[in-house]
Amino acid sequence: MRKLLQNLALTFFSILITLAMLEAAARILKLGTGLFWQPDAQLGWVNIPDASGWESCYGECEIRVTINSQGLRDEEIPYENEQGNTRILMLGDSTTAAMQVDLEETFVEQLENRLNDQNSGGWDVINAGVNAYGTDNELLFYRLEGEKYNPDIVFLDMYLANDVYNNHPTLELRYGGQSAKPYFTLNDAGELELQNFPVEDTSTFWTRVGTFLKKNFQLPRFVAQTLALRGDIPGWMQPIVSLFGGGRGTTSASSSENDAAQANGSGVEDSGGETAVQTPPRRPDICDPDPLPIIENAWDVTEAIILQLQQEVEANGAQFAVLIIPAAPQIVPPDGDAEWYCNVPNDRLTAFLDEAGIPYLDMLPAFREEAVAGNGPYYFERDFHMTTLGHDLTSDLLYEFVDGTLMNADN
Repeated sequence: MRKLLQNLALTFFSILITLAMLEAAARILKLGTGLFWQPDAQLGWVNIPDASGWESCYGECEIRVTINSQGLRDEEIPYENEQGNTRILMLGDSTTAAMQVDLEETFVEQLENRLNDQNSGGWDVINAGVNAYGTDNELLFYRLEGEKYNPDIVFLDMYLANDVYNNHPTLELRYGGQSAKPYFTLNDAGELELQNFPVEDTSTFWTRVGTFLKKNFQLPRFVAQTLALRGDIPGWMQPIVSLFGGGRGTTSASSSENDAAQANGSGVEDSGGETAVQTPPRRPDICDPDPLPIIENAWDVTEAIILQLQQEVEANGAQFAVLIIPAAPQIVPPDGDAEWYCNVPNDRLTAFLDEAGIPYLDMLPAFREEAVAGNGPYYFERDFHMTTLGHDLTSDLLYEFVDGTLMNADN
Protein backbone atom coordinates (compact mmCIF):
# COMPACT_ATOMS: atom_id res chain seq x y z
CA MET A 1 0.00 0.00 0.00
CA ARG A 2 2.81 2.37 0.93
CA LYS A 3 4.60 1.63 -2.34
CA LEU A 4 1.39 2.28 -4.27
CA LEU A 5 0.98 5.66 -2.58
CA GLN A 6 4.61 6.49 -3.32
CA ASN A 7 4.10 5.59 -7.00
CA LEU A 8 0.92 7.69 -7.16
CA ALA A 9 2.70 10.64 -5.54
CA LEU A 10 5.61 10.28 -7.96
CA THR A 11 3.22 10.16 -10.91
CA PHE A 12 1.34 13.20 -9.62
CA PHE A 13 4.49 15.29 -9.16
CA SER A 14 5.82 14.14 -12.54
CA ILE A 15 2.64 15.40 -14.18
CA LEU A 16 2.91 18.71 -12.31
CA ILE A 17 6.53 19.15 -13.37
CA THR A 18 5.64 18.31 -17.00
CA LEU A 19 2.76 20.81 -16.98
CA ALA A 20 5.00 23.44 -15.40
CA MET A 21 7.59 22.92 -18.14
CA LEU A 22 4.92 23.11 -20.85
CA GLU A 23 3.53 26.28 -19.26
CA ALA A 24 7.00 27.82 -19.22
CA ALA A 25 7.50 26.88 -22.88
CA ALA A 26 4.10 28.37 -23.80
CA ARG A 27 5.03 31.65 -22.09
CA ILE A 28 8.50 31.82 -23.60
CA LEU A 29 7.25 31.01 -27.10
CA LYS A 30 4.09 33.15 -26.60
CA LEU A 31 1.87 30.29 -27.78
CA GLY A 32 -1.84 30.93 -27.86
CA THR A 33 -3.61 34.23 -27.43
CA GLY A 34 -3.95 36.48 -24.45
CA LEU A 35 -7.18 36.57 -22.48
CA PHE A 36 -9.00 39.54 -23.95
CA TRP A 37 -12.66 38.61 -23.34
CA GLN A 38 -15.04 38.28 -20.45
CA PRO A 39 -18.71 37.22 -20.25
CA ASP A 40 -21.33 39.94 -20.50
CA ALA A 41 -25.03 39.54 -19.73
CA GLN A 42 -26.17 41.83 -22.56
CA LEU A 43 -23.71 41.06 -25.35
CA GLY A 44 -22.57 37.54 -24.49
CA TRP A 45 -18.94 38.62 -24.15
CA VAL A 46 -16.95 41.83 -24.47
CA ASN A 47 -13.33 42.86 -24.65
CA ILE A 48 -11.85 43.32 -21.18
CA PRO A 49 -11.10 47.03 -20.66
CA ASP A 50 -7.37 47.74 -20.35
CA ALA A 51 -6.46 44.11 -21.09
CA SER A 52 -3.16 43.35 -22.81
CA GLY A 53 -1.42 40.24 -24.04
CA TRP A 54 0.13 38.45 -26.99
CA GLU A 55 -1.43 37.07 -30.18
CA SER A 56 0.54 34.29 -31.85
CA CYS A 57 -1.54 33.45 -34.97
CA TYR A 58 -0.81 29.77 -34.31
CA GLY A 59 2.90 30.56 -34.39
CA GLU A 60 2.76 32.85 -37.46
CA CYS A 61 2.86 36.22 -35.70
CA GLU A 62 3.90 37.83 -32.42
CA ILE A 63 1.72 40.86 -31.73
CA ARG A 64 1.32 42.78 -28.49
CA VAL A 65 -2.39 43.62 -28.22
CA THR A 66 -3.86 46.25 -25.91
CA ILE A 67 -7.54 46.96 -25.26
CA ASN A 68 -8.49 50.54 -24.34
CA SER A 69 -10.44 51.62 -21.27
CA GLN A 70 -13.79 51.30 -23.09
CA GLY A 71 -13.15 47.78 -24.33
CA LEU A 72 -12.07 48.59 -27.90
CA ARG A 73 -8.97 47.41 -29.71
CA ASP A 74 -8.17 51.02 -30.51
CA GLU A 75 -6.64 54.17 -29.13
CA GLU A 76 -8.53 56.01 -26.40
CA ILE A 77 -11.62 57.57 -27.99
CA PRO A 78 -14.08 59.49 -25.79
CA TYR A 79 -17.80 59.17 -26.36
CA GLU A 80 -18.06 62.95 -26.64
CA ASN A 81 -16.91 64.28 -30.00
CA GLU A 82 -15.56 67.57 -28.66
CA GLN A 83 -13.52 68.34 -31.78
CA GLY A 84 -16.49 67.79 -34.10
CA ASN A 85 -14.70 65.17 -36.18
CA THR A 86 -16.47 63.04 -38.76
CA ARG A 87 -16.73 59.62 -37.18
CA ILE A 88 -16.85 56.19 -38.77
CA LEU A 89 -17.83 53.24 -36.57
CA MET A 90 -16.62 49.81 -37.70
CA LEU A 91 -18.77 46.96 -36.36
CA GLY A 92 -17.23 43.54 -36.89
CA ASP A 93 -15.65 40.39 -35.54
CA SER A 94 -12.02 39.26 -35.30
CA THR A 95 -11.37 40.29 -38.92
CA THR A 96 -12.02 43.88 -37.83
CA ALA A 97 -10.38 43.67 -34.40
CA ALA A 98 -7.36 42.34 -36.34
CA MET A 99 -5.24 41.24 -33.41
CA GLN A 100 -2.90 39.48 -35.85
CA VAL A 101 -1.22 42.75 -36.92
CA ASP A 102 0.00 45.82 -35.06
CA LEU A 103 -2.67 48.42 -34.37
CA GLU A 104 -1.24 50.94 -36.84
CA GLU A 105 -1.31 48.26 -39.57
CA THR A 106 -5.03 47.46 -39.23
CA PHE A 107 -7.23 48.64 -42.06
CA VAL A 108 -9.24 50.67 -39.54
CA GLU A 109 -6.21 52.67 -38.39
CA GLN A 110 -4.87 53.00 -41.92
CA LEU A 111 -8.20 54.34 -43.14
CA GLU A 112 -8.26 56.93 -40.36
CA ASN A 113 -4.71 58.06 -41.12
CA ARG A 114 -5.37 58.35 -44.84
CA LEU A 115 -8.61 60.29 -44.40
CA ASN A 116 -6.85 62.69 -42.04
CA ASP A 117 -3.88 63.07 -44.40
CA GLN A 118 -6.12 63.83 -47.37
CA ASN A 119 -8.48 66.15 -45.50
CA SER A 120 -6.10 67.90 -43.07
CA GLY A 121 -7.53 66.06 -40.09
CA GLY A 122 -11.05 65.87 -38.72
CA TRP A 123 -11.70 62.08 -38.90
CA ASP A 124 -12.09 59.34 -36.31
CA VAL A 125 -12.41 55.71 -37.42
CA ILE A 126 -13.45 53.60 -34.43
CA ASN A 127 -12.60 49.90 -34.26
CA ALA A 128 -15.55 48.14 -32.58
CA GLY A 129 -14.52 44.64 -33.70
CA VAL A 130 -14.84 41.87 -31.11
CA ASN A 131 -13.66 38.31 -31.75
CA ALA A 132 -16.41 35.81 -32.66
CA TYR A 133 -19.19 38.40 -32.86
CA GLY A 134 -22.06 37.71 -35.22
CA THR A 135 -24.32 40.30 -36.80
CA ASP A 136 -26.65 39.80 -33.84
CA ASN A 137 -23.93 40.79 -31.33
CA GLU A 138 -23.04 43.76 -33.53
CA LEU A 139 -26.61 45.08 -33.64
CA LEU A 140 -26.78 44.89 -29.85
CA PHE A 141 -23.34 46.49 -29.52
CA TYR A 142 -24.51 49.40 -31.66
CA ARG A 143 -27.56 49.88 -29.45
CA LEU A 144 -25.65 49.63 -26.19
CA GLU A 145 -22.27 51.19 -27.03
CA GLY A 146 -21.90 52.27 -30.65
CA GLU A 147 -24.55 54.99 -30.52
CA LYS A 148 -22.67 56.70 -27.68
CA TYR A 149 -19.90 57.70 -30.11
CA ASN A 150 -22.46 59.51 -32.31
CA PRO A 151 -20.94 58.18 -35.56
CA ASP A 152 -21.65 59.79 -38.92
CA ILE A 153 -21.04 56.56 -40.85
CA VAL A 154 -21.54 53.01 -39.58
CA PHE A 155 -19.97 50.06 -41.38
CA LEU A 156 -21.15 46.53 -40.80
CA ASP A 157 -18.09 44.41 -41.61
CA MET A 158 -19.24 40.96 -42.72
CA TYR A 159 -17.05 37.87 -42.95
CA LEU A 160 -19.30 35.35 -44.66
CA ALA A 161 -17.22 32.32 -43.74
CA ASN A 162 -18.96 32.32 -40.37
CA ASP A 163 -21.16 35.40 -39.82
CA VAL A 164 -24.37 33.72 -40.98
CA TYR A 165 -23.63 30.69 -38.79
CA ASN A 166 -23.02 33.01 -35.83
CA ASN A 167 -26.56 34.41 -36.18
CA HIS A 168 -28.23 31.01 -35.75
CA PRO A 169 -27.80 29.46 -32.28
CA THR A 170 -27.82 25.85 -33.45
CA LEU A 171 -25.21 26.48 -36.17
CA GLU A 172 -23.22 28.67 -33.79
CA LEU A 173 -22.82 25.73 -31.42
CA ARG A 174 -22.32 23.14 -34.13
CA TYR A 175 -19.32 25.05 -35.45
CA GLY A 176 -17.64 25.60 -32.10
CA GLY A 177 -19.36 28.85 -31.08
CA GLN A 178 -20.92 30.04 -27.86
CA SER A 179 -24.20 29.18 -26.17
CA ALA A 180 -23.93 32.01 -23.67
CA LYS A 181 -25.01 34.76 -26.06
CA PRO A 182 -28.20 36.59 -27.01
CA TYR A 183 -29.69 35.80 -30.40
CA PHE A 184 -32.65 36.71 -32.59
CA THR A 185 -35.42 34.60 -34.04
CA LEU A 186 -38.18 35.50 -36.49
CA ASN A 187 -41.82 35.32 -35.47
CA ASP A 188 -44.65 34.39 -37.82
CA ALA A 189 -44.83 38.00 -39.03
CA GLY A 190 -41.16 37.93 -39.99
CA GLU A 191 -40.20 40.28 -37.17
CA LEU A 192 -37.09 39.92 -35.04
CA GLU A 193 -37.51 38.70 -31.49
CA LEU A 194 -34.58 38.87 -29.08
CA GLN A 195 -33.92 35.65 -27.14
CA ASN A 196 -31.72 34.82 -24.15
CA PHE A 197 -31.44 38.48 -23.14
CA PRO A 198 -30.03 39.08 -20.64
CA VAL A 199 -27.89 36.01 -21.13
CA GLU A 200 -28.71 33.00 -18.98
CA ASP A 201 -25.78 31.81 -16.94
CA THR A 202 -24.97 28.40 -18.45
CA SER A 203 -21.57 28.04 -16.82
CA THR A 204 -20.75 24.96 -14.81
CA PHE A 205 -18.14 24.22 -12.20
CA TRP A 206 -15.80 22.95 -14.89
CA THR A 207 -16.22 25.96 -17.19
CA ARG A 208 -15.45 28.18 -14.21
CA VAL A 209 -12.33 26.11 -13.64
CA GLY A 210 -11.47 26.55 -17.30
CA THR A 211 -11.96 30.32 -17.04
CA PHE A 212 -9.59 30.44 -14.06
CA LEU A 213 -6.96 28.38 -15.88
CA LYS A 214 -7.20 30.45 -19.07
CA LYS A 215 -7.00 33.67 -17.07
CA ASN A 216 -3.89 32.71 -15.14
CA PHE A 217 -1.97 30.34 -17.42
CA GLN A 218 -0.79 30.50 -21.03
CA LEU A 219 -0.91 26.76 -21.79
CA PRO A 220 -4.73 26.39 -21.46
CA ARG A 221 -5.19 29.33 -23.85
CA PHE A 222 -3.02 27.56 -26.41
CA VAL A 223 -4.97 24.32 -25.94
CA ALA A 224 -8.29 26.15 -26.31
CA GLN A 225 -7.09 27.98 -29.43
CA THR A 226 -5.80 24.77 -31.00
CA LEU A 227 -9.08 22.97 -30.33
CA ALA A 228 -11.03 25.87 -31.85
CA LEU A 229 -8.93 25.56 -35.02
CA ARG A 230 -10.18 22.00 -35.54
CA GLY A 231 -13.74 23.12 -36.39
CA ASP A 232 -15.71 19.92 -35.77
CA ILE A 233 -14.83 18.62 -32.32
CA PRO A 234 -14.78 14.80 -31.86
CA GLY A 235 -16.90 13.53 -29.00
CA TRP A 236 -13.92 12.34 -26.96
CA MET A 237 -12.54 15.90 -27.00
CA GLN A 238 -15.75 17.54 -25.77
CA PRO A 239 -14.78 17.36 -22.07
CA ILE A 240 -11.56 19.23 -22.85
CA VAL A 241 -13.46 21.81 -24.91
CA SER A 242 -15.93 22.26 -22.09
CA LEU A 243 -13.14 22.67 -19.56
CA PHE A 244 -11.44 25.44 -21.51
CA GLY A 245 -14.69 26.94 -22.80
CA GLY A 246 -14.71 29.69 -20.18
CA GLY A 247 -14.19 33.32 -21.15
CA ARG A 248 -16.84 33.95 -23.79
CA GLY A 249 -19.41 31.36 -22.68
CA THR A 250 -19.81 27.60 -22.81
CA THR A 251 -19.11 25.62 -25.95
CA SER A 252 -20.71 22.26 -25.31
CA ALA A 253 -23.72 21.57 -27.51
CA SER A 254 -25.99 20.49 -24.69
CA SER A 255 -29.44 21.66 -23.63
CA SER A 256 -28.74 25.14 -24.97
CA GLU A 257 -28.44 23.79 -28.50
CA ASN A 258 -31.66 21.83 -28.13
CA ASP A 259 -33.49 24.94 -26.91
CA ALA A 260 -32.08 26.96 -29.78
CA ALA A 261 -33.08 24.34 -32.31
CA GLN A 262 -36.64 24.28 -31.01
CA ALA A 263 -36.85 28.06 -31.09
CA ASN A 264 -35.73 28.14 -34.72
CA GLY A 265 -37.63 25.11 -35.96
CA SER A 266 -34.46 23.41 -37.14
CA GLY A 267 -35.68 19.96 -36.25
CA VAL A 268 -35.33 18.09 -32.99
CA GLU A 269 -36.02 14.43 -32.54
CA ASP A 270 -36.06 12.01 -29.62
CA SER A 271 -33.20 9.53 -29.63
CA GLY A 272 -32.98 6.81 -27.02
CA GLY A 273 -35.17 8.70 -24.61
CA GLU A 274 -33.06 11.86 -24.80
CA THR A 275 -33.68 15.01 -26.81
CA ALA A 276 -30.97 15.60 -29.39
CA VAL A 277 -30.42 17.97 -32.28
CA GLN A 278 -31.34 16.22 -35.49
CA THR A 279 -28.34 15.44 -37.67
CA PRO A 280 -28.81 16.96 -41.16
CA PRO A 281 -28.53 14.63 -44.15
CA ARG A 282 -25.35 16.49 -45.08
CA ARG A 283 -23.06 19.03 -43.50
CA PRO A 284 -24.61 22.53 -43.55
CA ASP A 285 -22.57 24.58 -46.00
CA ILE A 286 -23.02 28.29 -46.65
CA CYS A 287 -21.45 27.75 -50.09
CA ASP A 288 -24.04 25.14 -51.08
CA PRO A 289 -26.18 26.46 -54.00
CA ASP A 290 -29.03 24.30 -52.64
CA PRO A 291 -28.84 25.19 -48.92
CA LEU A 292 -30.48 23.22 -46.16
CA PRO A 293 -33.51 24.79 -44.40
CA ILE A 294 -31.37 25.58 -41.35
CA ILE A 295 -29.05 27.68 -43.54
CA GLU A 296 -32.06 29.42 -45.13
CA ASN A 297 -33.34 30.27 -41.68
CA ALA A 298 -29.92 31.66 -40.72
CA TRP A 299 -29.90 33.83 -43.84
CA ASP A 300 -33.42 35.11 -43.14
CA VAL A 301 -32.42 36.13 -39.63
CA THR A 302 -29.19 37.71 -40.88
CA GLU A 303 -30.98 39.79 -43.49
CA ALA A 304 -33.58 40.94 -40.98
CA ILE A 305 -30.79 42.00 -38.60
CA ILE A 306 -29.09 44.00 -41.37
CA LEU A 307 -32.33 45.83 -42.17
CA GLN A 308 -32.91 46.55 -38.48
CA LEU A 309 -29.42 47.91 -38.06
CA GLN A 310 -29.83 50.08 -41.15
CA GLN A 311 -33.08 51.45 -39.76
CA GLU A 312 -31.56 52.32 -36.38
CA VAL A 313 -28.42 53.86 -37.85
CA GLU A 314 -30.34 56.05 -40.29
CA ALA A 315 -32.82 57.03 -37.55
CA ASN A 316 -29.81 58.48 -35.73
CA GLY A 317 -28.91 60.56 -38.78
CA ALA A 318 -25.93 58.46 -39.90
CA GLN A 319 -25.05 56.66 -43.12
CA PHE A 320 -25.04 52.87 -43.16
CA ALA A 321 -22.86 50.67 -45.36
CA VAL A 322 -21.64 47.07 -45.49
CA LEU A 323 -18.05 45.91 -45.99
CA ILE A 324 -17.78 42.31 -47.24
CA ILE A 325 -14.45 40.74 -46.28
CA PRO A 326 -13.44 37.69 -48.34
CA ALA A 327 -12.24 34.44 -46.78
CA ALA A 328 -8.83 33.06 -47.66
CA PRO A 329 -10.10 30.04 -49.69
CA GLN A 330 -12.22 32.36 -51.83
CA ILE A 331 -9.19 34.04 -53.38
CA VAL A 332 -7.12 30.92 -54.07
CA PRO A 333 -7.05 30.38 -57.86
CA PRO A 334 -8.93 27.17 -58.79
CA ASP A 335 -7.16 24.25 -60.44
CA GLY A 336 -7.75 23.55 -64.11
CA ASP A 337 -11.29 24.26 -65.29
CA ALA A 338 -12.75 24.33 -61.78
CA GLU A 339 -14.87 27.33 -60.85
CA TRP A 340 -13.97 29.76 -58.11
CA TYR A 341 -14.70 28.39 -54.67
CA CYS A 342 -17.65 29.77 -52.82
CA ASN A 343 -19.32 32.62 -54.70
CA VAL A 344 -22.71 31.74 -53.24
CA PRO A 345 -22.74 33.85 -50.03
CA ASN A 346 -21.37 36.95 -51.77
CA ASP A 347 -23.86 36.66 -54.62
CA ARG A 348 -26.73 36.26 -52.20
CA LEU A 349 -25.70 39.09 -49.88
CA THR A 350 -24.97 41.59 -52.66
CA ALA A 351 -28.32 40.83 -54.34
CA PHE A 352 -30.06 41.47 -51.02
CA LEU A 353 -28.14 44.71 -50.43
CA ASP A 354 -28.91 45.92 -53.96
CA GLU A 355 -32.61 45.32 -53.43
CA ALA A 356 -32.51 47.06 -50.04
CA GLY A 357 -30.61 50.03 -51.45
CA ILE A 358 -27.76 49.61 -48.97
CA PRO A 359 -24.33 50.75 -50.21
CA TYR A 360 -21.64 48.09 -49.92
CA LEU A 361 -18.08 47.22 -50.81
CA ASP A 362 -17.53 43.59 -51.78
CA MET A 363 -13.76 43.16 -51.77
CA LEU A 364 -13.79 39.63 -53.19
CA PRO A 365 -13.22 40.61 -56.88
CA ALA A 366 -10.30 42.90 -56.04
CA PHE A 367 -8.68 40.36 -53.74
CA ARG A 368 -9.01 37.68 -56.43
CA GLU A 369 -7.51 39.93 -59.06
CA GLU A 370 -4.51 40.65 -56.86
CA ALA A 371 -4.09 36.98 -55.96
CA VAL A 372 -4.15 35.93 -59.64
CA ALA A 373 -1.50 38.57 -60.33
CA GLY A 374 0.71 36.79 -57.82
CA ASN A 375 0.58 39.44 -55.13
CA GLY A 376 0.19 38.78 -51.42
CA PRO A 377 0.06 36.73 -49.31
CA TYR A 378 -3.06 38.37 -47.96
CA TYR A 379 -3.82 35.76 -45.27
CA PHE A 380 -1.74 33.82 -42.82
CA GLU A 381 -1.18 30.22 -43.86
CA ARG A 382 -2.60 28.57 -40.73
CA ASP A 383 -4.58 31.51 -39.38
CA PHE A 384 -7.55 32.61 -41.50
CA HIS A 385 -7.03 36.30 -40.67
CA MET A 386 -5.45 38.90 -42.96
CA THR A 387 -1.76 39.71 -43.01
CA THR A 388 -0.42 43.26 -43.15
CA LEU A 389 -0.67 43.08 -46.95
CA GLY A 390 -4.34 42.13 -46.64
CA HIS A 391 -4.96 45.13 -44.43
CA ASP A 392 -3.07 47.37 -46.85
CA LEU A 393 -5.27 46.28 -49.73
CA THR A 394 -8.42 46.60 -47.62
CA SER A 395 -7.53 50.13 -46.56
CA ASP A 396 -6.92 51.14 -50.20
CA LEU A 397 -10.27 49.75 -51.32
CA LEU A 398 -12.10 51.17 -48.33
CA TYR A 399 -10.64 54.65 -48.75
CA GLU A 400 -11.74 54.74 -52.38
CA PHE A 401 -15.22 53.58 -51.37
CA VAL A 402 -15.60 56.15 -48.59
CA ASP A 403 -14.17 58.96 -50.70
CA GLY A 404 -15.98 58.08 -53.92
CA THR A 405 -19.30 56.68 -52.69
CA LEU A 406 -20.22 57.70 -49.16
CA MET A 407 -18.75 61.20 -49.13
CA ASN A 408 -20.28 61.98 -52.53
CA ALA A 409 -23.64 60.63 -51.36
CA ASP A 410 -23.41 62.82 -48.27
CA ASN A 411 -22.61 65.88 -50.37
